[in-house]
Amino acid sequence: MMRKSLSVNERMVLDLLLERQSASRAMISKTTGLSKPSTGELVVRLVEAGLVTPVGEVSSAQRGPNAVHFRAVTDLCHVAGVEMQPGRFVHAVVSDLSGAALSDVRVPQRGDDPVETVAEAVAAACAEAGIEPSSLWQVLAGTPGVVNPQGDMDFVSGHPAWRTGQRGRLAARLGCPVALENDVNLAALAEAESGNAAGIESFTLLRLDEGIGAATVVNRTLLRGAHGYAGEIGLAPTTGGGRLGSSSAGFQSFVGSAALQDVLDRLGLGGTSPEQALSDDDPGEALRAFRGEAARRVAVVVTTIATVVDPHRIVLAGTVGMAGAARFAAEVEELLRAESPLRTEVVPSSLGPGGVVRGALTLLREAAREFVYGIGAVAAPVRTWPELHGP
Repeated sequence: MMRKSLSVNERMVLDLLLERQSASRAMISKTTGLSKPSTGELVVRLVEAGLVTPVGEVSSAQRGPNAVHFRAVTDLCHVAGVEMQPGRFVHAVVSDLSGAALSDVRVPQRGDDPVETVAEAVAAACAEAGIEPSSLWQVLAGTPGVVNPQGDMDFVSGHPAWRTGQRGRLAARLGCPVALENDVNLAALAEAESGNAAGIESFTLLRLDEGIGAATVVNRTLLRGAHGYAGEIGLAPTTGGGRLGSSSAGFQSFVGSAALQDVLDRLGLGGTSPEQALSDDDPGEALRAFRGEAARRVAVVVTTIATVVDPHRIVLAGTVGMAGAARFAAEVEELLRAESPLRTEVVPSSLGPGGVVRGALTLLREAAREFVYGIGAVAAPVRTWPELHGP
């Protein structure tokens, strides 16, 4: 695919068309502030370059002939955003330059090799979108664990088959460039773009699930750390005992779903999952006791984060973090304010389980547009955190 070299005004027109899906010359001129003659010339050049195409006349309430509308050609580049949860499932979505999903596939992991499950999901998503996996400009896979600065796996607890070298294996299997990124980082990007962290300069997304993890943005910049371990709060020790850096002695053993299930079991609620217990609208005495204990445990983690990085807001995500929605978040914040001087806001995620893939597609969309339109080349793997714009 040949990269284009566009002027600032040409890119401005393309961005407008990508945002609005289609527009007339008059609408483009009015929105961009360009003169009508200049707009006409720009549109002609973009059509001749194969970047814009007419979509026919669109009826108008105004007198006179209907205006011809134009749209950006979006099938010049395809990408795939993936969420990889070793031992559980793979979620894959294919998109074009518009950022819209052309397919959406979710498959359970089958067999011992996670790479094969990722390849299966991406191939199925590509087939649904009508393209070949080898034609993808890039695949970006969100995964739990530590992704090193080179975009490959460094460490993930409890899944020895998902190890260093997965990026190269995936690229060879799919026949296209592949990058890996921590799943919580991608969920945080999605939350910053269109969720409950939009417009917030400093926030932490705390994912509470089978394991726990955090992604912190300070002054609109993601904190990665020197080796990619920033946010691996599940490994942070809860006491001075136990093996350092072990999830069995860290916060994961304190507030992960297995730890919360142990609390339910001790309360005689073994048949109830933490998610069910937190989302029940009419709890009995035992469930209320569990909620209080769960809120306190989460508040301990929130306090730890807040005293280190002091974000404006902490967003609770993951199956456990979102189970009680605003009610549970409010209980955690109330504990924080009642027992500490901290004033960090605590809110639930607004995006649901698709946040990781949405974040991946956001990164890929911006990088692919820069590649196709010839402005600021981004070579695989994608490792940049885009500027986060406020409302």
